[in-house]
Amino acid sequence: MQKTVQILLATYNGERFLREQLDSLFSQTFQDFSILVRDDGSTDNTLKIIEEYQQKFPAKITVLKDNKKNVGATQNFGILLEKSDADYIFFCDQDDIWLNNKIEISLQKIQAIEKGNIATPCLIFSDMKSMDEAGNIIADSVWQQLHLHPKYFTLNRLLVQNIPHGCTMFINRAMRNLATPIPKQAMLHDHWIALLAVSSGKFDFIAEPTLLLRNHAQNVTRKSVSVLDKLNRFLTNSLSKEQYEHYIKIRVNQAKALQLRASSFINDEHFDVLKNFIKLEKTKGFDRKKIFLQNKFYRTTFLHTLKMILRS
Repeated sequence: MQKTVQILLATYNGERFLREQLDSLFSQTFQDFSILVRDDGSTDNTLKIIEEYQQKFPAKITVLKDNKKNVGATQNFGILLEKSDADYIFFCDQDDIWLNNKIEISLQKIQAIEKGNIATPCLIFSDMKSMDEAGNIIADSVWQQLHLHPKYFTLNRLLVQNIPHGCTMFINRAMRNLATPIPKQAMLHDHWIALLAVSSGKFDFIAEPTLLLRNHAQNVTRKSVSVLDKLNRFLTNSLSKEQYEHYIKIRVNQAKALQLRASSFINDEHFDVLKNFIKLEKTKGFDRKKIFLQNKFYRTTFLHTLKMILRS
């Protein structure tokens, strides 16, 4: 029986780049897919553009409509994920450009790690190239640019910092079943799924880029920051205890949600890692530093790890 492939496209005021992204989807070497779209309350021409493509590809695009209005990116993808019943699922941002073999090579990779066992939750993620607003390549590897090498895809590091970008993620139905509903404690849908994959499923990565990640003014998380700005932010954050405690709290809350969701899947080693991470909430000073060091709860760069532990 033919496996179904679905692309979950979350949109919000994306008129500027949406056509380029949709064109890249319909230029894929593998075309046997559907697109499920949910708009999060756009006030521009986003919905008109989607309707335009729906007329061109009526069998391919379904728009999900509800009365929930603006729920934010994580819950937007969460709603889409709950409504999807496909065998394999991609997450798609509205402003990137997919390279034309993304679906084909992702399918090959996920089926290789499934090994016919579709009941095992599986995740595939990949590198990206980075581009500016005009589509000019500014980095050939986002992994190198942001120090996000897949060797850091371990539970102790993921509890502190997410590694894969959601726009590169590809999961099977078993992972969808495990991940939904996305709890309110999840920081981002991609972080949540990454934690589930490393603690309770199987995962692999594609070392080559599968898409062009767009940096633009509206996308705050992807903007370039000068060395001076980085230094200033580093010094400011180093002195802010309140901000640091919030950093710990939201990650511990996510870890608690993971412990609850994955209780019947997780092995003893990972359970202990989670238990120790949750202890950060009620420890201070040297005891907290000791937990960080003993469990290697590190970020992907020495400087950020040092700052995190010193502030604890």
